[in-house]
Amino acid sequence: MANSIPEKDWKYLRSVEKDLLSELCRTINQQAAAIVHSGIGSEHDKYLLLYKHLKDSDAIVAECFDNWRRSNLLFKLPLLHRHKLLRDEHILNLSAETRDRLDLFIDTGNV
Repeated sequence: MANSIPEKDWKYLRSVEKDLLSELCRTINQQAAAIVHSGIGSEHDKYLLLYKHLKDSDAIVAECFDNWRRSNLLFKLPLLHRHKLLRDEHILNLSAETRDRLDLFIDTGNV
């Protein structure tokens, strides 16, 4: 499949998927806590900010982790990179072919 990644990369990414999701959720939760504990605005203002934050964050979780399949993971890699989840050490564990394809997405701004 032209959109598929090599099996080695698929297995590696499956092995780090939970860690990537956990990292994203940790960041989302820290940002939510900062909203709740900020001294800015009324309780209702904080509620509205928190609601928007969670709604926006849910969309990020969905775009990065829903439908996590080998056939579409190539399109998720640039999203993981954009949200600072895909770190250099992750990229170095991918094949040269997958790194090159990821670079194309990043260089052309198709993220």
